[in-house]
Amino acid sequence: LVRVYIIRAFDLQPKDANGKCDPYVKISVGKKSINDQENYIPCTLEPVFGKMFELSCTLPLEKDLKITLYDYDLLSKDEKIGETVIDLENRFLSKYGARCGLPQTYCVSGPNQWRDQLRPSQLLHLFSLQHNYKAPTYKSDRLIFREHEYVLSELEDSKPLNPHLGPVEERLALYVLRKQGLVPEHVETRRLYSPLQPEIEQGKLQMWVDLFPKSLGQPGPPFNITPRKAKRFFLRCIIWNTKDVILDDLSITGEKMSDIYVKGWLVGHEENKQKTDVHYRSMGGEGNFNWRFIFPFDYLPAEQMCYIAKKEHFWSLDKTENKIPPQLIFQIWDNDKFSFDDYLGK
Repeated sequence: LVRVYIIRAFDLQPKDANGKCDPYVKISVGKKSINDQENYIPCTLEPVFGKMFELSCTLPLEKDLKITLYDYDLLSKDEKIGETVIDLENRFLSKYGARCGLPQTYCVSGPNQWRDQLRPSQLLHLFSLQHNYKAPTYKSDRLIFREHEYVLSELEDSKPLNPHLGPVEERLALYVLRKQGLVPEHVETRRLYSPLQPEIEQGKLQMWVDLFPKSLGQPGPPFNITPRKAKRFFLRCIIWNTKDVILDDLSITGEKMSDIYVKGWLVGHEENKQKTDVHYRSMGGEGNFNWRFIFPFDYLPAEQMCYIAKKEHFWSLDKTENKIPPQLIFQIWDNDKFSFDDYLGK
């Protein structure tokens, strides 16, 4: 069983006239393939896929895992952006345990639940057999391996304990394994190349692969890498009053004055500009309003970014997704009846 986790791609070569592309993923090993064309991501050179794909294969007959990114086109044939090939047999037989990277903690539940079929103690036992080392010796809170003593209190000292952690001997075995130069859990950044321009990089793909032999039974649950969804928020602003506003007009009697109003909007939501009523003939730069603006917006609290999805042109088929820092803009204007309003400040 092969689990392929595709996180994101970046620095892709543009394929469309607008300088962007509509990428999607196709994965193949041997004669099996998974085509994710219907979930293409429109108008971007930095797509975030956040998906896991499962395939079965027979080693060494079907050893090459090929991951290809295509550009979706509605009317013409989809163009290949680039591809990367992983030798699964090489990983499976590697002495560095590249089959499934070692996590930092041994959790029996929660989001970081152990994925490998073998527990850390079983992996350590196998490791000692392969290298003709003496089998590890477990005591109540310590482990002796290759004449080194590892004590649990030294390893987990001062950190608040994770409620999902597994038994003590498994945590010790995992700590010892991580000291043996085996492959840790990590995200690979792989270069994409196209057969049409074999020497020129077409972008980069961030991903990782887990391999599970069927003979060892069922693996743990897959890791969830689905991208976060933005939450809908409402920003309420009360415009109470203004003071010391520039006096831009002259009244009939020749005195300086301004007809003040306030305009506000969120950056990226310019179509939802709002304005107060007008405070006419302010002689001292003061305006009283008690006016409320309400701005709806989609926000990602973990990234502290606003999420905006809208069509770039009226003829665009799909909405373009962007993330921008949240910014609120207020402007003070002077209202004029027979000419354009005068901008006073923001």
